[in-house]
Amino acid sequence: MEYTEVAPDEFAAFDGVGDWTVVDGPAIAAVFRPSTYLAGADLVKAIAEIAEAEQHHPDMEIRYPGTVHVTLTTHATGGLTTLDVDLARLISAAAASA
Repeated sequence: MEYTEVAPDEFAAFDGVGDWTVVDGPAIAAVFRPSTYLAGADLVKAIAEIAEAEQHHPDMEIRYPGTVHVTLTTHATGGLTTLDVDLARLISAAAASA
């Protein structure tokens, strides 16, 4: 799996990452608000399936009444990489269609 490191101050310049913000770590985080708790659970499942296919796994948390918190970082580098950018785009697309 090839990737390039991304500096936190460079992240926002990438297309398709508007749902995401840089947080401590460095990492990126997004909050998605499905219409119900069950819709949130479905989104978590969809994200898990995407993550498995990409072999890059986020931290996720679902909160009542239907808020999904997702955090991404490349653990191997201890920071952000293009793997995070690519997965963030896929997750945002899944959330938009959920």
